[in-house]
Amino acid sequence: METIGLRELNQNPSKAVARVRAGVSILVTDRGEPVLRMVPELGRVDPLHRMVMAGEVQPPSEDGMPDLIDELSELPENLGKLLVADRDRERNR
Repeated sequence: METIGLRELNQNPSKAVARVRAGVSILVTDRGEPVLRMVPELGRVDPLHRMVMAGEVQPPSEDGMPDLIDELSELPENLGKLLVADRDRERNR
């Protein structure tokens, strides 16, 4: 949960509302004392944000997408053939 001061909320309320719309809960303080909590409307939050708020998943990192595993970075020509070959390898173990 993010924390902002009452002065910051008064100076830029649209920024705080945009953060709440994005699924972030905000605690508003006045001289360091909590006075208000802004939480997203549950009916309007998409499933990913709902899971992040519940602590079930972590949001994507600020660094962007993770690096791809080298073996998976190239797309095969035919996924069906890849699946059949993978199953054949498993059966022959």
